[in-house]
Amino acid sequence: MIKFLKKLIFFPFRKVSRNARKTNWSTERNRKRVGKSLFFLAIALFTVFIFRFVWLITVNHVGGTNLTTMAKSNYQSTETVHAKRGTIYDRTGAAIAVDSSTYTIYAVIDKTQVDSNGNPLYIDKKDFTKVEDFLNSKLGIDRDLIKKQLNSKLKQVQFGPKGSDISLEKMKEIQKAAENEKIVGLGFTANISRSYPFGNFASQFIGIARPKDENGTQALKGDMGLEKAFNNVLSGENGKETYQKDIYGRPIPGTTKVIEPVKNGQDVYTTLDAQLQRNLEGYMDKAATDTGAQQLSGTLVDAHTGEILATSQRPTYTATTINDAEKQKYFTWNSLLSQSAFEPGSTFKTFLMAGALDSGKVNLNETYQRKLQVYDTTINDWDVTENKSYTLPETVTYAQGFALSSNIGMSKIEMNMGNDLWGSYLNKFKFGLKVRAGLDGENPGALPSSNAVTQIQSSFGQGVAVTPLQLIRGWTAIAGNGTMLEPHIVSKVVDPNTKTSLTSKAEVVGHPVSNDAASGVRDLMLTVNTDPVYGTSYSTSSDSEQNLAAGPLFMVNGEPAAVKTGTAQIASTTGGYMTGSQDYLYSAVVMYPAKNPDFIFYMNVKIPTESWTLKYIARVANPLLTSAEAMKNDLSVSADTDTKAGKVTIENYKGKDSGDTADSLRRTVLSPVIIGTGAKVTAQSIAEGEKVSANSRILLLTNDKDQVMPDMYDWSKKEVEQLANWFGIKVTYEGSGNKVLTQSIETSTNVKKGQTLTVKMGN
Repeated sequence: MIKFLKKLIFFPFRKVSRNARKTNWSTERNRKRVGKSLFFLAIALFTVFIFRFVWLITVNHVGGTNLTTMAKSNYQSTETVHAKRGTIYDRTGAAIAVDSSTYTIYAVIDKTQVDSNGNPLYIDKKDFTKVEDFLNSKLGIDRDLIKKQLNSKLKQVQFGPKGSDISLEKMKEIQKAAENEKIVGLGFTANISRSYPFGNFASQFIGIARPKDENGTQALKGDMGLEKAFNNVLSGENGKETYQKDIYGRPIPGTTKVIEPVKNGQDVYTTLDAQLQRNLEGYMDKAATDTGAQQLSGTLVDAHTGEILATSQRPTYTATTINDAEKQKYFTWNSLLSQSAFEPGSTFKTFLMAGALDSGKVNLNETYQRKLQVYDTTINDWDVTENKSYTLPETVTYAQGFALSSNIGMSKIEMNMGNDLWGSYLNKFKFGLKVRAGLDGENPGALPSSNAVTQIQSSFGQGVAVTPLQLIRGWTAIAGNGTMLEPHIVSKVVDPNTKTSLTSKAEVVGHPVSNDAASGVRDLMLTVNTDPVYGTSYSTSSDSEQNLAAGPLFMVNGEPAAVKTGTAQIASTTGGYMTGSQDYLYSAVVMYPAKNPDFIFYMNVKIPTESWTLKYIARVANPLLTSAEAMKNDLSVSADTDTKAGKVTIENYKGKDSGDTADSLRRTVLSPVIIGTGAKVTAQSIAEGEKVSANSRILLLTNDKDQVMPDMYDWSKKEVEQLANWFGIKVTYEGSGNKVLTQSIETSTNVKKGQTLTVKMGN
């Protein structure tokens, strides 16, 4: 194009010059000739410019540059609007985890940075020492680091970890101090962060969220615990806005337009109660100091709803000590509530006795000799001496055997029941299956192996692996007259975008034993605490710290609680069990009141260094349960969020992982039931696209090779019909009502097509 224009411009002049040399034209004629040439040149240039102008308007590009986009960038800007991460609250609305801003301090040392009047906006070299003193005194930054950064060849510098994560209050304080000392060139950049106002507060359970880079922008993402498990619920979705700007790049008021609306994260209200949780944390601190134990774990549960009211463990961390957490010996990032399984020991005898009473396989008044040889294994009770004699009577009743935590007594009961019957009760109590309360990385535990000795030993909590969450699920049946509840960790999920909420209710997941069997176990647990001869939690000495005389160790409001204690061997990493004098997992489950429990408390202490006594657990359980009982009426009242009931839209779950799907549904406050043990979902009881209320039960059929009967207690007739259709079985009904009370095909037994199922309905 340039060459063409040169030829176009200079060609007439060259032609005129040549003609002038050949001819002898007059000056006037030459001027006319030049005038004509200039006229036609102007016409040609105008034509070229018009063509180019039309071309630009039509094509709107020069090379690879879009002219419209380039023009808009001069007067219009598009910004990402970051979604606010949802807040995590306790059940009353006290904030546990909230979004906050922290700041990083920087220093400008670029001498070209001046204001409109030429005043410096950088730190002059003569002020380096002054700035060094200032940053060292205000933030404790190492002087050598400050000096090194200020003398670097960079234009702007930062000062390491101590120059970051500065709170808003501290940032304002530094700004004011710098202004007073006439220091220029210091500035702050804002960082998104997560604040945990309570400090040490169910730390491994709640977890933590940290800034992560996603698609070029920073966003908070859950790293552990509930923050990680509920990350999709809490995160929200970023939006986009455009606005027009003036010549200085400032937004012009009234020109902002929303392109994509921001969707803030949903708020999660846990079932924790802040007051009870703080109390538990304080008691656990003292217990950790007093026992010197490697690990401790304690959890308080509402027996009527299955809600986790408080849970804690040691060693632990806070948001400010998290970077040094691993320096603590025996520290684990795992939540001991749900992510670590162990052999529970004698607290597990509650389930053996419940099954025996339910099946009529034990006579509590019958006596037995405390001697037992099972194949090549001798089973002893805890009070056996070196000369193989017992400190307590050798002949006892089975009721007394439970009170003194007799391994031999429970083994004899299991042998009377048979491995199959005992195994069926383990299945009814859902051991070996995740609770799926919505937490991340839950450990499923393990049922006993098929070895005959291991099957018998599982009756007293050896050879079986469980989590506290699984134990709690089972104990809700003991406390609740046979009705088993799913432990809940979330009381409500609130969507601030739609002003709707999903509120959880008590969820029935089975009825493993009868009312009488559950009541009978609680009566036996009371004797553990009150029998002065056989009771393992009956103390013969007073406790000055709790102002208790000799008698029941676990007392609430002057009344003895129902208790079962446990002392479990700990598996060695080299095989077998650890053999040290204190190498045990000591534990206790406490239910109060004993006759009709409002609360269940479970605590375990792993390998204490001090001489062990159950008083260490009692000093936590007694005051905590006393506080809980005093707050009982308040605990039934949830936080007022001024929202209407929301709905959940059902998706297509076919082909998806059954466990992950169940966890995901739980986080939306639905009640999933996995049918079978298959890895994939093959059918669902609620169709894709349906909108359902919170707590709706949804059945998920899996690709299990066998059809195994679930516990249908509390199911609706519609749900029974759905299962019958999937399994190809016939159903007959007895009684009237809306819920299943009993079923003719036992839980966990295989079902064949064409089989008849009889279901008793009631209310």
